Amino acid sequence: MLTNFPNGVSSFGVPVGGLFTNGKPLFVKPGTLAGGNDGNDGLQLETPLATCAQAQSLATADANDVVYLLSSSATAINTSDSLTTTLLWAKDLVHLIGVNAGNCISQRSRVTALSTATGTSLAPLVTVSGSGCRIANIQFISELASADAIGGVLVSGDRNHFFNCHFAGAATTTQDVAGQYSLKVTGSENLFENCVIGIDTIARATATYEMQLSGGATRNIFRNCIILTYASAATMHFLDIPATGIDRFVLFENCTFINPVQSAATAMTEAFAVATGTSPSGMVLLKNCTMIGATDWEANVESGRVYIDGAAPTNNTSGIAVLVEAT
Repeated sequence: MLTNFPNGVSSFGVPVGGLFTNGKPLFVKPGTLAGGNDGNDGLQLETPLATCAQAQSLATADANDVVYLLSSSATAINTSDSLTTTLLWAKDLVHLIGVNAGNCISQRSRVTALSTATGTSLAPLVTVSGSGCRIANIQFISELASADAIGGVLVSGDRNHFFNCHFAGAATTTQDVAGQYSLKVTGSENLFENCVIGIDTIARATATYEMQLSGGATRNIFRNCIILTYASAATMHFLDIPATGIDRFVLFENCTFINPVQSAATAMTEAFAVATGTSPSGMVLLKNCTMIGATDWEANVESGRVYIDGAAPTNNTSGIAVLVEAT
């Protein structure tokens, strides 16, 4: 079935995740050679906007408007919305869809930093405070050579669905500072599906975590995600959760945590830095997850809040089916 978008665009030709929308489309073609212009109306492929910020300003909250970030080539200059200030995705039910090959690492529909921007104006790169938004096929990469450019994406909104996105913070060595993150979640009931979180091209010597859950975040789910880092100090972690960082639970289902120790990364002492909970405090649930590059899930002080469910691998026989028998 087709939506009534202009120029024959369908919900399957330009991916909306198979969902219908009663809102309007807004097309963005960033880059110096891509042809986007914020003076356009953005309503047709022939009159695209240049920035996601302008599309957000023209979108109507709670109307299921869809912003399409169109990749114009395989090079960064024609595929990146380069920011000078934090992109505030603040309107409920306004969706953002990247139109590209659909890969999950370094997609060619990108939101990044303009090289001449100031770090304090991009701390973080993006804030998603809106709720009920679907965001898919986008790379968010903070790559500004400034120690003040702290934070990739902050999600403070609720019930958003991030699909096939890459959250990459600290893509320059200058950004390897305390408090840095690729993804920080303070909102609740968000779903991260088929996403990549982190970056493994810049060593982390001073930063201590790749992602953080804080502010009492509740019932967030990470499904089929890859969490990356490149530790050059054993004190690095994939995940940080302060004492009151979460409530109820956070679920990691079929997720893979990779610190590339075969590529000269330093093995981390522990994968997670989870503080001992004070009421209210939530649980971390790991269902069928794999971790490489850390000695243990928790090694310094066990929080009593991390639960693991999955098969124990056995050399040469892991994954071989066995007969189910009565016990």
